[in-house]
Amino acid sequence: MLRFFGQLDALGGKFANAKAFYRKFPRVKERANKAGEVIGAMNTLVVRMKDGKTASIRPHYNNIETWFRSEKKRFDYPSAAPHATQAWSDYGHWIDAILALSPDQATSLEERVKNFVLAKLPAQEVDPLLVKRDPPRFLRFIENFDLVARKNEINGAAYQGVVFGYIRADAPHLQVEVGKLHTGSKREGRVGDIDARDGVDLVLTAEVKQHVFSVKDLAEVSEFAKLVSENRALGLVVALDFVDGSADVLRDQGLEPISKADLRERVRVWDPLKQRIATNALLYYVGFREKNSALFTRIQQFLADIDASSGVPAQDSDSETISGSVANDGADESP
Repeated sequence: MLRFFGQLDALGGKFANAKAFYRKFPRVKERANKAGEVIGAMNTLVVRMKDGKTASIRPHYNNIETWFRSEKKRFDYPSAAPHATQAWSDYGHWIDAILALSPDQATSLEERVKNFVLAKLPAQEVDPLLVKRDPPRFLRFIENFDLVARKNEINGAAYQGVVFGYIRADAPHLQVEVGKLHTGSKREGRVGDIDARDGVDLVLTAEVKQHVFSVKDLAEVSEFAKLVSENRALGLVVALDFVDGSADVLRDQGLEPISKADLRERVRVWDPLKQRIATNALLYYVGFREKNSALFTRIQQFLADIDASSGVPAQDSDSETISGSVANDGADESP
């Protein structure tokens, strides 16, 4: 109301009371459509000016509501413009008092009103400097980690760890099993390199190929395709990429080809907590299943570099325990 009467230059005792004000600014008491047809009563305070245009208290309410809620983060301030502006007639005594104020007095009163509300309602502003989020470690690992085996590392272990981490995080409702490289799935009672079961029922299984898959590699997954069909499971062939139409042939065999680029796109929309689960599963695989200390150490350093570049403080984690297990149990198994 202070801003409304200020907009109309009606402050400073120019009008003895509201009745005198309405003689110059007649109230608009009916709502009309664009064709000028009356469609109902005007419930809020709207007046007509000399130029025929109208002025309403509603925009001023909207503005101050936005200021309190959006700019000052007082979300307890009621979002109630229709109700508030339709109740204007309950405050006729305010109108008489406001009309008697000078512009300076009105400005001072507005500041007091705003400060009163700000003092009464707690700010719900979020300080971005206090918001801590884990970096997308698993995504960064897929994008930037060098999968090529180095000295004392097992070729293919890094990508198998990635796929295990992906399935473990993406299917937490399943029991996910993963084997060591070069042990043979059948020997350990698995269908693929990685099996995911609902109880005893095979739901999902994956063969991992850390190379570009072509038609000459189809023979490697023929038995896998047969077992997937027999179990009526979802069979994944996860390779770095697919060429020579091999992906189409795999689909014809009832398998689902997934490339490294496909993994990256799927993980890209994961939240940080899901990515943490996948990263921990990757560390588990390399540390406890493969027990390859050289690869484990390189992965740890890579993840530490991600945290350092993201400003994440070093934290105690299960990886330290895994690291000790690798050092104690895996040294003799590293090539």
